[in-house]
Amino acid sequence: MMPLSYEAGGFMLSKNRMEYLFKDDTKRDIVMIFPGGGYERTSHREAYPVAQVLMDRGFHTAIFWYRETKLIYPEIKDEGLHMIEEVKKDHRVGRIILLGFSAGGHYALMLSIHGSQLIYKTVLAYPVVSSDPLIRHEGSIKNLLGTLDSPYLASVSLEHAIHQEVKPMFIMHTQDDATVPVENSLRLIESLQQHAIHYECHIYPEGRHGLSLATKETSFEDMDPETFAKENKSVASWFDLAISFMKRGI
Repeated sequence: MMPLSYEAGGFMLSKNRMEYLFKDDTKRDIVMIFPGGGYERTSHREAYPVAQVLMDRGFHTAIFWYRETKLIYPEIKDEGLHMIEEVKKDHRVGRIILLGFSAGGHYALMLSIHGSQLIYKTVLAYPVVSSDPLIRHEGSIKNLLGTLDSPYLASVSLEHAIHQEVKPMFIMHTQDDATVPVENSLRLIESLQQHAIHYECHIYPEGRHGLSLATKETSFEDMDPETFAKENKSVASWFDLAISFMKRGI
C-alpha cells in the first residue's frame, strides 16, 4: 500500500516505499536505512550492502526509498513520520534505529528530532545538517525545499532544532569532505552538547564524500574495488564502531 502524503491542501499517492529485509521472524531491533543522494535520488551503495552487514550482525533492516516521489518539506517530514509509525506496528520490530547517509542523514536527523518518541538511536554518516550558506550542501537543501527562497529554509537547519528529548546519536564524518563540509557535523555536535544529549563522534582525517562502508562491496563506480578498500581501510572501522553503539545499552 502506498502512503498518503499532503500536497496543496489535499492528498496524493506517493510512490516512496519502505523495503523490509527481515532477518527472521524473531522480534529484533530494526535499522531503517536512509541512503544518500542529495535529496535527488537514493544510492544503492548506501542501501543493500549496508543492510546485509546489519542483518549479519543480528538486526532486522528496512530501506526507505524516499525519492521515488520527490516530496518537499514539510510533506517529506510528515511522510517519514508516518513510515516510522507503520514500521513500529510489525510484530517483529523491537526498537527503531535510524541510519542515514549524507542527505539521507539529514532526513534521518529530521525524523529523529520530530519523532523522538518513536526512535531508540540515530546513526549519521557524513550528514547534511545545516542550511547556512557558509557550510550547506546547496543541492540537497534546494531539492528538499524546491527553492532556496523557501520560507522553511531556517526550519531545515537542524542544528537549531535539537531538543531535550532527542535520543542518543552516533556521527561519522571526514575532515576533508569536499562535498558536505565537516562543519555540518561539528555544529550538530555543539548543539547536542548544549542539550546534554548522549553522542559518539568519529571524524577521520581523510576520505572522499560518500564512502558508505568504505569496503570493496561499496566502491565508487570509477574505482577498482580492491584499491578503494585499501585506500579507505582506516575509515572502514567506523561501521564496527557504529554497530557497537547500536547494541550498547545507554
